Amino acid sequence: MKSMTKALLAGSALACLTVAGTTGTTGTAYAATGRLTLFSGTAGVSFIYETCQPPRDHPVELYLADTFDNQPAPGCQVVLTSRTGASQVLCVGRGSLPPELRQVLRVRIQPGTAPPCAYGPAAGS
Repeated sequence: MKSMTKALLAGSALACLTVAGTTGTTGTAYAATGRLTLFSGTAGVSFIYETCQPPRDHPVELYLADTFDNQPAPGCQVVLTSRTGASQVLCVGRGSLPPELRQVLRVRIQPGTAPPCAYGPAAGS
């Protein structure tokens, strides 16, 4: 029970993580934002950002992740790196993580274009 409570608290704390870019202009509240949410059962962790310049690495407190919802900001992509060293650009939309990526170590938000997911709501099925 303690480990579940810790996982939920860690997930809640990281859900508040916001990586915001400064553009030096007014109206940044209307800037396009990106969002990645990693899920493990009922727990989840979200990363919200406005820019991918410069590229940034974010450690992940959620030890295991099964699925994701990736809605990147324009011109950005998300790369997951596992504890075993495997890495992959996440597709845009919802999907399941392959076994080699489920022990997530790091999320990297960087410039690039992510492919659409081949199935699920993003693909219209």
